[in-house]
Amino acid sequence: MARVLAFTNNKGGTGKSTLCVHAAQLTAQRGYRVLLIDLTSQATASSLYLEEAGSLPPEETVWASLHPQYRRPLEEVIYCTDKGVDVAPSHSTMAEVAAQLAAAGDSGQDLLQHQLAPLLPDYDFVFLDTPGELNALTANALRAARRVLIPTRLNRVDFSCTEVTLRYVESLKGELSQVRAILTMLDDRYLPGGIWSGSHTGQLYVQAQQIFADVLSPVTIPDSSDLRTAFDYGLTVMDYRPGSVVCQRLEQFVEHEVLL
Repeated sequence: MARVLAFTNNKGGTGKSTLCVHAAQLTAQRGYRVLLIDLTSQATASSLYLEEAGSLPPEETVWASLHPQYRRPLEEVIYCTDKGVDVAPSHSTMAEVAAQLAAAGDSGQDLLQHQLAPLLPDYDFVFLDTPGELNALTANALRAARRVLIPTRLNRVDFSCTEVTLRYVESLKGELSQVRAILTMLDDRYLPGGIWSGSHTGQLYVQAQQIFADVLSPVTIPDSSDLRTAFDYGLTVMDYRPGSVVCQRLEQFVEHEVLL
């Protein structure tokens, strides 16, 4: 039976899709059966795995599976890829689906969970990349997920958004034992013992430890030009620069927060 993980935050630009994509591929490289479901309008994860993702009509994407008026079986919009990860791509009009789910009330709250149920025996892990806001699509993902991973950057705005996200997750799931906040795009020199640890940003790391306490992951993801360049080429960093520092840290993240 698959373990379902949702990557979420009430804010864009935190590295959510980047972390989700890399975690999915690293998990697949370990021999696990992996499904990635893209729920975002930007379709970052979809585009990385499927060249044709941007040209797919909505009826051939997860849009059709989660639109209350269509409810196409999810298995019919899953695509196999050469990276070992199956993908249910999103569409640029996912906001319409979010609005329709919200309008459907209680009947729209668990549609993703119902669509996923028959597929869970076919996979070991399901990764959900959610929108950068707390809408009905995000709520569906959180209800379906066993584990919730919240990427956040080291600044007060992101901290505030992450706190809002944590409260929202707790309101849906009742507790936070399977929730982790992960600091992303962080220069290691700001960490304790680093040469910039005494700076303002370094002190923000100390504040993050205090604010998020047990929810904060011990693994941080460094800022990396390799990640950005890899995405420009339509690659993951494992394909572009295997063995790099950021690649090693992503592997640690998977070991600590995905495969546990």
